[in-house]
Amino acid sequence: MRVFGLWAAAGLAAATSCVLGRADAKAILGVDLGSLFMKVAIVQRNSPLDIVTNLHSKRKTEQMVLFDSGSRFYGSDASSLLARKPQLTPAHMSVMLGRTADHPNVQVLSERHYPLTPTFNETRSGVGLTVDGTEFTPEELVAMVLSHAKDITAAYGGGTQIRDVVLTVPGFLTQHERRALLDAAALAELNVLALIDENTAAALHMGIDMISEEPLNYLFYNMGASALQVSVVQFHSYERKETKYATKGKVVGSFQVKGKGWDATLGGEAFDARLVDFMADEFNEQWNKKRNDGVEKDVRNFPRPMTKLRLQANKVKHVLSANSEIPVFIDGLHDDISYQTHLSRAKFEELCHDLLLRATLPIETALKSANMTLEDIHAIELIGGGMRVPRVQEEILKSLGGKLDLGMHMNGDESMALGAAFHGANISTAFKVRHVGMTDINPFPISISLVDLESEDAKKGTLGKLFGIGKKEKEEKKANDEEEEAWSKHATLFKSFGKVGLKKTIAFTHDEDVHCAVDYEESDLLPPQTEHAIERYNVTGVKKFAAEMAEKGLGKPKVSLQFEMSTSGITKLIKAEATVEEIVIVTEEVDDDEAANETEAAAATETEAVPVEEATPVESDKEKAEEGETTKEGDNSTKGDNSTKETKEEIKPKKKKKTKMVEKEKKKLYKRTLDISSYHIGSIKPYTAEIMAESVAKLKELAQRDHERMMLEEARNKVESYIYKIKNKLMDDEEEIGKVSTEEQRAALSKLSEDAEEWMYEDGYDADIATFEDKYVELSTPAEMIFFRMAESTARPEAIKDLRAKLNKVEDLMTKWETTMPQVTEEERTDVLGKVEEVRKWIADKEDAQALLKASEDAAFVSVDCPLQTKSLEALVARLNRKPKPKPPKVEKNETEATNETDAT
Repeated sequence: MRVFGLWAAAGLAAATSCVLGRADAKAILGVDLGSLFMKVAIVQRNSPLDIVTNLHSKRKTEQMVLFDSGSRFYGSDASSLLARKPQLTPAHMSVMLGRTADHPNVQVLSERHYPLTPTFNETRSGVGLTVDGTEFTPEELVAMVLSHAKDITAAYGGGTQIRDVVLTVPGFLTQHERRALLDAAALAELNVLALIDENTAAALHMGIDMISEEPLNYLFYNMGASALQVSVVQFHSYERKETKYATKGKVVGSFQVKGKGWDATLGGEAFDARLVDFMADEFNEQWNKKRNDGVEKDVRNFPRPMTKLRLQANKVKHVLSANSEIPVFIDGLHDDISYQTHLSRAKFEELCHDLLLRATLPIETALKSANMTLEDIHAIELIGGGMRVPRVQEEILKSLGGKLDLGMHMNGDESMALGAAFHGANISTAFKVRHVGMTDINPFPISISLVDLESEDAKKGTLGKLFGIGKKEKEEKKANDEEEEAWSKHATLFKSFGKVGLKKTIAFTHDEDVHCAVDYEESDLLPPQTEHAIERYNVTGVKKFAAEMAEKGLGKPKVSLQFEMSTSGITKLIKAEATVEEIVIVTEEVDDDEAANETEAAAATETEAVPVEEATPVESDKEKAEEGETTKEGDNSTKGDNSTKETKEEIKPKKKKKTKMVEKEKKKLYKRTLDISSYHIGSIKPYTAEIMAESVAKLKELAQRDHERMMLEEARNKVESYIYKIKNKLMDDEEEIGKVSTEEQRAALSKLSEDAEEWMYEDGYDADIATFEDKYVELSTPAEMIFFRMAESTARPEAIKDLRAKLNKVEDLMTKWETTMPQVTEEERTDVLGKVEEVRKWIADKEDAQALLKASEDAAFVSVDCPLQTKSLEALVARLNRKPKPKPPKVEKNETEATNETDAT
């Protein structure tokens, strides 16, 4: 194969990848989707950056879903039933995204005896999990967890319309896995602004307030539940202009990821697994000895006891991080046999000896990829839950040679989610936050291969071969192939540990349609069983354009393909075009004395006038901007010369000059935008439109079931709570209820509640929503009548008392107005007092009517009727109160009084 030239646009891309969205909302989520727990941060207007607490007021939520009786339960609700229903509770869904069943990170799930392990699905072109007879893809399960993140955010106070999100991913995820996560977010109806590496998000959170004059190199050590990641990050600062019109820049913080290292299967759960195996072996020995039937059985074959052991192992690890030993007891672990043992920290470290040795290897890898040594590192920061194991910290200190102290200045659990949310605010147009520069790297090398795209005629020839035709064409083609080697090109597009956020363009001369293959190159960094094929593109329109140019007698087109490595680590072909230059001869009229000079400089002058993008196949965005500025300055200077020349011509008489016709060469550019179509190959593929529609329909059906379940539970709880309300009222307020009801009424109400309770826990427990609503009406109608009479027995006299007091105040006010408000006439005051008497008469009539009724009967009037009787009276008094006072009469002075006053003055 021949290798062709490759040019790079060196600047960072200003926007995220075209597959990602843009933010317009009032709030943005940052979701750290760990393998065991999910943390959600939110940034919204007029509020600080904060962690979202879930429905149980916890700051992190278990990443699992329980499918039970047709309903789904999340977080703590699912975790509380995990030991009882492990086969109905899938977990670690994010680990399966975009991976095959034999991927090391997926295989480790079965090695650690998880009850649900994925199998490959040919139709889906990916793995799937079967839960209670229903198959789910990892994308669907992760979408459920992300939808739950939206729900807890809405309950937290973030609003129900939040869609914009930034997701964290491990730094070693391939593009297959990143695209699968984007598909899961799309199923959850989330607009993903960006994907950000976990360590990079933590570094961003740390760098919010960090402005350093000198570059500082930090090493971030992140041991989570399933993986260990190490990143070397350099913090620095630079001047940044807030606007293009600013004359002086502002110093802002920035950081760049220099190197990465990882161990994708070494995390906190790897230590748990060693304890699980140890306890399982001990229990097997006790179990088989007690059974004594000659058959060796293994508790690892039973999901429920293994789940109990796994939960206990996690607890033991946490306790041994702070204590030297712990007693372990699990009642009735399996087959009615309890398990009891005693574990020490020394035993734990012995079981995990090889894991502890692996804990420092990624540090060396990260330093090597950053081209640094330990002497170049200024500080180390520990994040993640796994780093709390004391022996892990000792191994890290040993590898550092005692040169650095272990830093724990950040919240190791929440910093990644907070950094992701802040990154969303940084790239959003809806927020204005402190700018922090960020540059990440891609650890895996990506290459491109080009071959001729088979034409339609060639395809027909292939079909002809199948049906016994086209033999002559085949022989001719074979002869031509022997004469000429097949056209192909190959090159590395993005190198290992190169910056992300770049656009690179390749250019070559060709006259046929092109097939483009984007693949991972062979690398020791790629996980085993990773498919190298990323995406395939068919670039068409080259052959047709070349034929049109050939008819004009021009050469082959120059084809330019522009690729982008987005800041989210997604590579795409974003632009393809073909160009052909033609030199044409034009005749122009010039001054006779300048003709010779211009003829010599014609070619050079015209070349300078052609834009850079026409003269060279590739350029960076920065170079384009500089060229545009140069052109504008040239235009302005030309205009200035012309205006000066015209001014001189007005003053000085114009002389007649001799002219001459000369021929000049000019470049004419033909440009054609090419068509791009893409597809994927291999066993792991992104979601197709058909599969996406199926998954959306499945999730909508599950969401509808969940909604109906919640409505049913609400109706059931409403009836159940009202039953207890009746019982409590009859006992606690027995004396008050006895005054407003008969013995028969109380007995009937008591029997009604008892019958409803018996019905509810027997026949009615599985009733539908309509039945529960009818039962509530049946209970509440007679009960509320009694409860209302009881409340009115005290409220009605109070209302009458308040009404009489108000009438007395009005009468006193009318008496006062006789002297203080002369503008209110006697007739108007009499009208007010008349209305007062009408209300008094209404009170007397109602009290007489009420006196004729028994306390157990419905009242003649209720307390809320009393304030309504004075509405018209209050309006009349308010209107009279606003009546203006009459103006005092104006006194006119006579001339004598005015003269005397003047003399006195």
